[in-house]
Amino acid sequence: MQGSGGRARVQRWTLVALFLGGAPVLGCSGSDEAVDTAENGELPAELMAQAWPLSYATPAAQNALIDQSKGWVTLLTDRNYRTAVEQFGTEGGLATARGHAEAAGLYRQAALIAAYSFIQTYGLTPQDTDPLGAAHLLSVSYAVTGDLEKAKAQSTLLDGATDPTTAWHAPWKQWLASGAAWPPDLKALPITLPPPAPGEWPEVEGFPHYSLPERAGATTTVDMADPGALIALALWHDQAAKLAAGDKSSLVDTYVARYRMPVEPHVQGVALPNEMLFGSDYATPEDASFVAALVGDQGASAVDAFADKSLIAALALQSRVDGKLNPEKALDLAANVRTQLIKDMQTKNNGQEDGGHRTFADIVQVGILRNLALVAEVEGNKEASGMLRINAMEKSDGPTGCPNGLLSLAAWDANNRYPSRGADILHQLIRRYPSLETARFGLDVLALRVSREGAKLPPGM
Repeated sequence: MQGSGGRARVQRWTLVALFLGGAPVLGCSGSDEAVDTAENGELPAELMAQAWPLSYATPAAQNALIDQSKGWVTLLTDRNYRTAVEQFGTEGGLATARGHAEAAGLYRQAALIAAYSFIQTYGLTPQDTDPLGAAHLLSVSYAVTGDLEKAKAQSTLLDGATDPTTAWHAPWKQWLASGAAWPPDLKALPITLPPPAPGEWPEVEGFPHYSLPERAGATTTVDMADPGALIALALWHDQAAKLAAGDKSSLVDTYVARYRMPVEPHVQGVALPNEMLFGSDYATPEDASFVAALVGDQGASAVDAFADKSLIAALALQSRVDGKLNPEKALDLAANVRTQLIKDMQTKNNGQEDGGHRTFADIVQVGILRNLALVAEVEGNKEASGMLRINAMEKSDGPTGCPNGLLSLAAWDANNRYPSRGADILHQLIRRYPSLETARFGLDVLALRVSREGAKLPPGM
């Protein structure tokens, strides 16, 4: 028999879930009616049964999770990773590791926003007035996006030069010369970070980091924040996550594979426990392993390889038309999963619907869309990827508004030369995570250049 305190906690969870749970929807996901199951095929029952919401279908199960730490409520309902990490604390184990893993993804995606912005601005559309320091920005940007030859070529342009970026470039130059085995040692960057420690959350301050004088007779300067700071923060949280996870650090590697930078080594995924799945973009234990293989050495062939053990892979396979993912089928299948999960959770809860059921199902649906968008991207179908990404964004509110998913969309936009939506996303997140301000400087220079050309929309818009 649970005490009154337990009932109060469950009630607060339910009320918050009801308040935050429903976001506007594009396409066909707003109702609880399954759509055209005959055409799309039956959902894989064995994989559906492994979905994490079924572990939390009853108030008792939810209450047991909340009793572990109020950080779980913060992570789910508010998506406040900083506060969640502090609430999980130094002895939170996998819960603390999960919070730091989210943070590592947060700063990785912010670094990619900056990198793609600099490549689009200074790499693909250079101008005579571009500052010399743009070579440093491009060197770091090409490095993290996996083009090491271009990174080295840009680095050599700074040889013998005295520039505001000199101190910031030094560790990157050393890393490139040493063979560029990830990760670089960024301790020499002119920022101060404490040793990695579970439960802590450092910030980078002092914006702008430097001002870059433009050339070719221009008398103006460009204020800039250095992308290396974001990468240093990502590596800091990665280490803090692994310290918290102890001998289960492979769970951290698997979890962050979805949001890794292209330069990073491929990950051999492992099955994730509920501590890493709850409220995440992954529905079942092998989903993250599938995505790690998808963005790793297997590519699109991972869909067939994981279709019998990952729900997301199975849905990707069912979504295919003529060997490629069809976005309309993907949208319908994601909606069907949401509907079925609500029914299954109700059944598990003695036929009663709980306030958290729809919230949990919404999170799974949006996560499926984000990951199927990645499948489409790997298959080379940017239009389908864009359609799914934007549908996921339209459903991203409260518990479904994963900051990593939103920043990933902003990075994708920047790589497609579209800075406006990313600026809006950053504006909202910077209030909570001030160090993300670093990425805004990259988007600003891209926005200025695009505005002079006439804005272009990315595929899928």
